[in-house]
Amino acid sequence: MEERRPPRERELVLSPNEYAYVLDTTKGHINCYVGPNKTSLAQTDQPVIFNALTKRFDSANDLASAVQLFATAPANWYMVLKNPSKDGHNPKPGLASGFVELQVGKKLIIPGPVSFALWPGQMVKVVEGHRLQMNQYLLIRVYDAAEANKDRAAVLGLDVVDDADDDRISFETGEKRVIRGTDVSFYMPPNGVEVLPDEDGRYVRDAVTLQRLEYCVLVGDDGKKRYVRGEAVVFPEPSQRFVDEGGRKRRAIELSEITGLHVKVIAPYVDEAGVAHAEGEELFLTGKNKIYFPRDEHAVIKSELTEVHHAIAIPAGEGRYVLNRLSGEIELKRGPQMFLPDPRREVITRRVLSDRECALLYPGNDEALAVNRGLRRGPVAAPPPVAAPRKDAPVPPPVPGPGAGARDPFAPSNVNMFARGFVAPRTIMLDTKFDGAVAVDVWSGYAAQIVDRAGARRVVRGPVTALLEWGETLEALALSTGTPKSTEHLLHTGFLQIAGNQVSDRVDVVSSDLVEAAVSVKYRVSFEGPEERWFAVDNYVKLLCDHASSLIKAAARQIPVRRLRAEIAEIVRDTVLGKKSEGPRAGLAFAENGMRVTDVEVHELEVTDGEVGELLSSAQLHAIQSAVEVAEKESALADRRRLEEIDRQLAQAEHQTKLLRAQLDEEREGRLFVLQEHRQAQHARLLELKRLAEIADTAREAEVREQRLLMQAREAEVALLERQRQQELDLARLREQTEAAVRQAGAFAPDLVAALTRLGDAQLLSALAANFGELAAVEGRGLLETARKFLDFMPQTAVPTLRAAKPAAREGDAE
Repeated sequence: MEERRPPRERELVLSPNEYAYVLDTTKGHINCYVGPNKTSLAQTDQPVIFNALTKRFDSANDLASAVQLFATAPANWYMVLKNPSKDGHNPKPGLASGFVELQVGKKLIIPGPVSFALWPGQMVKVVEGHRLQMNQYLLIRVYDAAEANKDRAAVLGLDVVDDADDDRISFETGEKRVIRGTDVSFYMPPNGVEVLPDEDGRYVRDAVTLQRLEYCVLVGDDGKKRYVRGEAVVFPEPSQRFVDEGGRKRRAIELSEITGLHVKVIAPYVDEAGVAHAEGEELFLTGKNKIYFPRDEHAVIKSELTEVHHAIAIPAGEGRYVLNRLSGEIELKRGPQMFLPDPRREVITRRVLSDRECALLYPGNDEALAVNRGLRRGPVAAPPPVAAPRKDAPVPPPVPGPGAGARDPFAPSNVNMFARGFVAPRTIMLDTKFDGAVAVDVWSGYAAQIVDRAGARRVVRGPVTALLEWGETLEALALSTGTPKSTEHLLHTGFLQIAGNQVSDRVDVVSSDLVEAAVSVKYRVSFEGPEERWFAVDNYVKLLCDHASSLIKAAARQIPVRRLRAEIAEIVRDTVLGKKSEGPRAGLAFAENGMRVTDVEVHELEVTDGEVGELLSSAQLHAIQSAVEVAEKESALADRRRLEEIDRQLAQAEHQTKLLRAQLDEEREGRLFVLQEHRQAQHARLLELKRLAEIADTAREAEVREQRLLMQAREAEVALLERQRQQELDLARLREQTEAAVRQAGAFAPDLVAALTRLGDAQLLSALAANFGELAAVEGRGLLETARKFLDFMPQTAVPTLRAAKPAAREGDAE
């Protein structure tokens, strides 16, 4: 079998179902070659392809790239043909067709099966027929109302339309309609109608299928929303779209006694119970086993974390501060309870303590101090409340357990079940150590006085945990510390030890024989009587030590050191606690704050002043006196030197000030002199410039005057020349006339000639007088002299004749 040779480069070979465009570059015609066909192209033929985007014909790189397939639509498909031919015919197979007139801008819907070649300039789009499920729909738009109204049933996808409906239905250009899958299972648009694709280019759109406890939201072009509850298949109107924020389908909101929803009324309405609600009203919806579906008149007010408000747990012995947003009052809510604040009026508030309050309420607690310092620097993000997740939020997968093979309770088939977000029983941890109200633990044997800003007071005795109201704090005590006790370093505390309290001190005493000594004691203190008096004295330690030490010093001054050293314990106990009798000692009582010293522990007496001590004291006293005298003299010498040094520094500073002032004065005078010279130079310069300007102005005026005179002289000269030229023309004309007259007179008699000559001379004289008078006045000459300049061509004999004729002419004029 002979091998098939490839076609030559300029041969266009088209198989069936193929066509190509060829441009005649000499005429601009485009021919459509339809297969089966074989054509040899001329050098002036150029294969082209129609670009649907630019609406231009682009040159093909080669013949193969210019070959195109027929537009083919199988059964149940259709074509959207743009720019159909006016006669409705298509290029015939096997032929080369020339120019055909198209209906530019018109679209035609051609259902399949069909296949044909396209005329140059035509565009086609092949679309599959639209199959719709029950929950699907199409969005169509009318682009040619006249064509659409010809077949209203086909536009709606129906076989036939009732006569009443047919009269009522009318389409307009630009109108949109929804073709629902519940009405039409297969749709193919007629002429005048197009199917609009969605954002992804798909023609068939999905409706929303809602089951129980589900709803969806649609918003129209006018901004109005429509809420649809399940069970239903929701189709939007042509001007509506689904609100797709987190999904089209949304779950209803479950409310209970410990959950609530804060909504605002945005349009007046009357609810199911007959209660009227005005626009702007705020509602807090809560209740047992309540299901909430949004409505047009409600707008949900969301919090920072969620739109559902949850109750907080307040365990026993704890509390929370609640601020009333309307009155500004702060209330303490005590546990145990599940507290659900009303967001319209109530806000849970945290109290921030200062460093002093932390040290007072929680002495030695660094954690509490750090937490409150952090709160003062800025808000600390609190963990989200433990609550059920939103119904439309994704539910985490269940934790595998023994029943891992059981059915998943969160499967989509169980849409009527509320997803609680857990499979195993819920376990939560309550860590409200620093979130709740300020709590104070008063230990056993201690008491604390709580005061508020209004001055009210109450005393609590331990063991107890006291919750402080918003404006309450502890009464602060400032206790002396050290041994012996002093007020240099006070201990600030809010807790008073009312039982088993011990206070140690060191008392310096002097015996009756002037021997100095010191004794260390420890008082055992308790508080009794009315509780209100316990905190009447803020430094009960100072009160106790000052009073007890004064009693001990007074008793020691009456006793010699030998006895004092031997009986110090008994002496102190008798002095402080009272004489020992058959019963227990009475103790030292303080009526100011109900304090009583019940016992005293006395340590050994330490003698600090003996004979050796006295000698040392005297030597030390002498040394101190000498040192004081030397120090005084050295101090006087240093003071004197300092005074002299200050005097020298003052004199030196005064001298420097005078020098500086003289330098400044000299500098100022120099600047003034330079400034004055500069001003004088500027003034002389200004005068010189003014003089030069005046000279320049005078020169310009003289130059202008000279130019004006020159222009006048030129104008007079031009006028004179013009007049001379005119006079020359007049004289030439007169000479010609005279000569003519002379020639004519030569034919007459002498007397007639003489008469005519005289007549001509008279006329010439009159003309000369009329024409040369002004010229003679301009030149400043006589009339005869001026005329002679122009009569030099004439014989001199003529002049006397003119002269003789002049009187005659005058006489003739006089006559």
